[in-house]
Amino acid sequence: MKQLTKRQNQIIQESIKLIAEKGIQGLTIKNISKAIGVSEPAIYRHFESKKEIIKGIIALLQEPAGNDKPTAPDAVNGFAKVRTLVENHTARFIKNPPITAIVFSEDIFNNESSISQTVKSLMQRNQEKIIQIVIDGQADGSIRNDLGAEQLSLTIIGSFRFLVNKWHLNNYDFNLKNEVYSLLNSIEIMIKP
Repeated sequence: MKQLTKRQNQIIQESIKLIAEKGIQGLTIKNISKAIGVSEPAIYRHFESKKEIIKGIIALLQEPAGNDKPTAPDAVNGFAKVRTLVENHTARFIKNPPITAIVFSEDIFNNESSISQTVKSLMQRNQEKIIQIVIDGQADGSIRNDLGAEQLSLTIIGSFRFLVNKWHLNNYDFNLKNEVYSLLNSIEIMIKP
């Protein structure tokens, strides 16, 4: 995605907040302009349409969360890589909480097939990353190999997704970083050989 202007970034961030608060139906040019404090025509100077704003949101979601390669220097085995990847996503959500309403509500864009497909592809890529990490961990002996890599990846993703969704639904009123830390410790116990 091309470099966004300061105003375009502001429009995208306000749009994310509107979706988080009011759902996709609340994402209107009128609501965006009101949230930013500019006229509706001013929005169109930065984006041609609401669909272009949504594409900007999707592009933001496609940006790597922290280190896209979940292999921080201390991540020497499979589970350490899982931990790094999940912690990177957690930091991203803490930095921008409303984004969780979009990341975990892929059905929001069902009426926009190209956007819906992009969100599905993003989810698929994230699952494939975790599956590969699990396969590597099974190969190096740091992750149990009596269960399939796909099932273990679903356990990791599903648990994390549930916790982040709970945080979102509870208006971000608990310490997500601490809860993710506890969750990762529990998952590590379950998937170690």
